[in-house]
Amino acid sequence: MLSVSVENVSKVYRLGEINRKQFFSDIRRWTKGKSRASHGFGEQEPGATDLFYALKNISFQVEEGETLGIIGANGAGKSTLLKLLSRITLPSTGRIRLKGRMGSLLEVGSGFNGDMTGRENIYMKGVIMGMKRKEISAKFDAIVAFAGTEKFLETPVKRYSSGMGMRLAFSVAAFLEPEILIVDEVLTVGDQQFKDRCIARIEDVIKGGCTILFVSHVGELVRQVCRRGLYLKSGSLMYLGDVDTALDKYEAVVKAEAENAITVHPTSGKEY
Repeated sequence: MLSVSVENVSKVYRLGEINRKQFFSDIRRWTKGKSRASHGFGEQEPGATDLFYALKNISFQVEEGETLGIIGANGAGKSTLLKLLSRITLPSTGRIRLKGRMGSLLEVGSGFNGDMTGRENIYMKGVIMGMKRKEISAKFDAIVAFAGTEKFLETPVKRYSSGMGMRLAFSVAAFLEPEILIVDEVLTVGDQQFKDRCIARIEDVIKGGCTILFVSHVGELVRQVCRRGLYLKSGSLMYLGDVDTALDKYEAVVKAEAENAITVHPTSGKEY
């Protein structure tokens, strides 16, 4: 059974800053009903020339309980794709279908209100995920114990260190039993012991049948967590299939680009 379906999805932005003229042009389109529901401020209407495709005609499917690693260099479109899947923003074209309760961890402390305490944020995140207060309370002690933030439950999250915020955010996302879990580079923060605990927890979640969409620049981590890989480059889908093959293709491109850069003098631009 499909858990995630992405059909011909593109995300298009307009190059440059949103100026006064562009802003009021967007307002006029919205009030006259000429904009699509997915059209946002600063995005471009069809036919314009100053377009930037953060994603271009992306299609893939993820089965229920499957683990998919999303691979690519900075600017490849990974974070844009995860934001679309998390409904933080909408696609310019195409369709995304999700089946099941979703938890997402796109950055340190993602989804937290800095002025609210750790306790309040745990309950808020649970409610956003569609859980009842009784369900959240049943998981509360496990969440706090895993995060190691017992002493700071009544402290506003904005006073947490980046490591504390990441630990609590990960713990909430992993313990509130999502059916789809989206994780983006969060294991780059924190000590090795906590990273190992996170991986162990992710493996437990996988065994429970959760669908995982996982982004990391650490190839061995992707291999450990995922069975399939999706390789993005410059907003385009380059490969979808076996995770080892996806990583090999990505690493080969990175190596080739690095070798090409070495052959060019950094100031003169002359080749050796």
